[in-house]
Amino acid sequence: MGQMTRLQTPAGEANAYLAPARPAPGPPILLLHPWWGLNQTIRDLADRLAGDGFTVIAPDMFDGTVLTTPDDAEAHVKSLSTADGERIRAGVLAALDHLLAHPDARGERAAIIGLSFGAMEGTEVAGERSDIGALVMFYSGIFEAPDGIGYLGHFAEDDEFDDSAEVPDFEKTLSKGSAAYVYPGTKHWFIEPDRPEYDAKAAELAYSRTVAFLREQLA
Repeated sequence: MGQMTRLQTPAGEANAYLAPARPAPGPPILLLHPWWGLNQTIRDLADRLAGDGFTVIAPDMFDGTVLTTPDDAEAHVKSLSTADGERIRAGVLAALDHLLAHPDARGERAAIIGLSFGAMEGTEVAGERSDIGALVMFYSGIFEAPDGIGYLGHFAEDDEFDDSAEVPDFEKTLSKGSAAYVYPGTKHWFIEPDRPEYDAKAAELAYSRTVAFLREQLA
């Protein structure tokens, strides 16, 4: 099981959930939550990845705020100011630095897993940092990765926020080792077991593909 840790950033203190790899040090993953905030589902995902040999840090980009309805989450995201965005970025970068320096993290490059809101933040961070080796995007509008970074995209077929019809053409542009998948009959948030959109079969397939991809990219 992981635990919360306090980080110092140029914008003040920030919280993150840290789950060290078990049973030995493993490749580092920066896990960025969707617009619900750092809820138990994201902590559980961090713990599961740790059990599969990765050291994971999930920064709390909303500073303790957790939302449960789409309306509340959307309103919260829309309320974020420029200063809030700068604070979020500072916390994410501090979490990445903490992760890469952690004794349970093996390797000099990290992967980013971003879910929806977190995918957008993760892509921007990947474009700024040379120590990102892979991007995994879940139901996002992110159809690219910076040069030299492996990409894995998981898209919902019936997504009210992002158009999965773009994926086939996008997939043709991906470099060797990268991939993009559309999961039939799924909706946004399909891997999150606390959501009514959860699809257990698709979630397990997406998770297994993610672990295999990350083991290859971060080997």
